[in-house]
Amino acid sequence: MTRAEAISPATLQARAQAIAGDRLIWLLGSQDEPAPDLMAGLRALAPMGRIYLVDLIERFGLGRIELDLFLLAAGTELGPKAAAALAAHPLSVKGRACPALAALALGPDANSALGASSLLRESALVLLDAGTGFAQRGLYIHDTVAGFLHGTPAFDDILRVALEPLAGQEPARSVLAAAFVEARNQTPPPILHLATEDASRGQAHAAQAAAALGLAAFALDPDGVSQQLAPGDLARRLNRDLILMEALVCLPATEAGCRIADAVFAPCALWGKEPSPTQRPMASLAVGPQDDPKGRFEDIRAAFSLSPRDLRDVEATHALGFTPTPFATARNKASRALAGLAERITPQARWKDLVLPAAQMAQLKQLASFKTHRDQVLDGWGFRAKSAQGLALTALFSGPSGTGKTMAAEILARELGPADDALDLFRIDLSAVVSKYIGETEKNIGRIFDAAEASGAVLIFDEGEALFAKRSADVKDSLDRHANSETAYLLQRLEAYTGVAIVTTNLKATVDEAFLRRFRAVVEFSFPLAELREEIWRAVFPADTPLQDIDFAALSRLAVTGGFIRSIALTAAFIAAEAGGPVTMAHLERATRQEYGKLGKPLSEAELRGFR
Repeated sequence: MTRAEAISPATLQARAQAIAGDRLIWLLGSQDEPAPDLMAGLRALAPMGRIYLVDLIERFGLGRIELDLFLLAAGTELGPKAAAALAAHPLSVKGRACPALAALALGPDANSALGASSLLRESALVLLDAGTGFAQRGLYIHDTVAGFLHGTPAFDDILRVALEPLAGQEPARSVLAAAFVEARNQTPPPILHLATEDASRGQAHAAQAAAALGLAAFALDPDGVSQQLAPGDLARRLNRDLILMEALVCLPATEAGCRIADAVFAPCALWGKEPSPTQRPMASLAVGPQDDPKGRFEDIRAAFSLSPRDLRDVEATHALGFTPTPFATARNKASRALAGLAERITPQARWKDLVLPAAQMAQLKQLASFKTHRDQVLDGWGFRAKSAQGLALTALFSGPSGTGKTMAAEILARELGPADDALDLFRIDLSAVVSKYIGETEKNIGRIFDAAEASGAVLIFDEGEALFAKRSADVKDSLDRHANSETAYLLQRLEAYTGVAIVTTNLKATVDEAFLRRFRAVVEFSFPLAELREEIWRAVFPADTPLQDIDFAALSRLAVTGGFIRSIALTAAFIAAEAGGPVTMAHLERATRQEYGKLGKPLSEAELRGFR
């Protein structure tokens, strides 16, 4: 885009609202056509300037169902076409959406996402008209939220009168910012108390702490709002507006100030020598000079591929109390949005748990080194500036079931995550994603990538042969064209993805060779030979498991994969625990027979040699 093509901020926000309006119109229709790619459309506008709708989605971590509900509530703000479509819907209430309409458009999950304790309601992003019942009450957004979408962020009218902007006059004390961060790690988060009777000094320190977190700071006069708003309503408005305005609030440690602080789970500082009692714990802090702790958020940028602006949003949203850690802020976006689309796996495996040939282990170690060298190669050496495509960490894991593909993905999630933590891991069954209805597969794939984009989640696509099988060069009918378009769309999203994506298959021979070059690595998980099976047997028992006279060489004669070995070991451990003694070869023989029996697989005498 050239300077001559620049558009005004207001026009830019109107374009973003029109894109959101197209999504709303699709939600209100029959949904036969493929869904408009809302996030792709908004990202296409990003080079033109700040998109306030994107800010709102990211700061509150809205998942798919929550975003669609927000669009329904904001319908009258999304352009004349969207407003007209909403007003024309037979279930609309005075031109607004209602819970009954939302449930029709989005399914029964809409009701729980509109509950009184839901994210949308607790953060006052979506409001309900007064009245009895639930289904027919109109949904709407507050003027403050509407103004934010139009590019004019401002506080609620009542809050605006009571809040005073603060500018710190003292030298920066980012130790206070660190104290805010530490406070949010506790449950419930304590209120930060600045032990000083000097209002200007306490407020100045709070302002400097806010600046270190990338936030603005405001002093709140409790007497100006306590008679107009109940504490719960005030807390919801403060939490919403402080997130939209990227700010924290500073209160006097009076009875009224402490009562408000008790109800506000946004960054909140009290100043005063002897604060009134609070229900939540209070962390007092002297305001004297302190050393500046460095590097607290450095790993977040590396783990989640966050830009400086994204990193600031993560720090601010975390500081505003919606998640216990900054990492959880980035994760929650994917966790909520992928619910119902993928199975969440908690990464537990480590390198010592995985037994593979040296060549495959070297490939995995190279993938894990992506975190260490990513910034140097992509930014320092200029690859990102050259092209934004193909920069994701993508890999194809092929091999029989139980050979360690999922375990390897768990290890990568741990290695690529921050220190002493792991990235979230979601498993998607591609055979379930593929639909016989034209356009439905692309819609499912789009939902998955939209949910995981910039969240830091590791995606595992199981049964990759469902979409990566050799394409038909001889396109005879619409079904051939449909299958080829699905594969092309998945490849397009994989190349544009900024996270970690792993595709697994049991049938590498069926995968089109043209697809293999699209992956950063292709790792073969072959059936383990006897030597490797013995290593797996030696590694499968935890250190605390009591063993007696185990013949690992004899166990290696069982022609099974690592996953099957773990099942046998676990079954034998339960048998031994029931018998009240250590695990023996007799227990392992019994467990082996049980596990083989599940599969209807014969157990030869040659395999049992050495068990007795």
